[in-house]
Amino acid sequence: MISRSSRLLHAALVVVCGAGIVYAPVQAQTSLTVPLGQSGYFGRITIGNLAPPPVLGYGPVIARPSLGSNRWGPSAIEPIYLRVPPQQARDWGRYCGLYQACTVPVLFVQDEWYRNTYAPRVRAAQARQLRRAEEARDRWRASRQPGKRLVTPDGRVYVLDKRRGRDDDD
Repeated sequence: MISRSSRLLHAALVVVCGAGIVYAPVQAQTSLTVPLGQSGYFGRITIGNLAPPPVLGYGPVIARPSLGSNRWGPSAIEPIYLRVPPQQARDWGRYCGLYQACTVPVLFVQDEWYRNTYAPRVRAAQARQLRRAEEARDRWRASRQPGKRLVTPDGRVYVLDKRRGRDDDD
């Protein structure tokens, strides 16, 4: 006869294995992230100090007004700029949840403006930031380099080590 504790252990093992089987496909899901400035990017665009971009339509679109807002009056919230595929802009109420923008006013930017004006600026800014990071890394590595080696004509090797704030007595 199987003891009660071994039955409980067996049941716990079955539950844990079952959870692993259910959890494994969730982990196997992959996602593709396209960075801002690339041609396949769709989402929120930060204008910063640029002039307002050309937009599709005439004014901000709100898919679902929030409960506390005046449905017919102007919104107190500043509109956000989004780049979305044209079919999503046409049926915005269906797709607003993907961008978490159902209750805010949205202006859809024109694709030409994004490709010809905004994306090149963003890519240039990203390149400058990457270049600065690489220069900082190179400066750090240069500061960590071991001392230079000096080989005399008779074959003796000396290591010239730069020590700061120390003399021979330390």
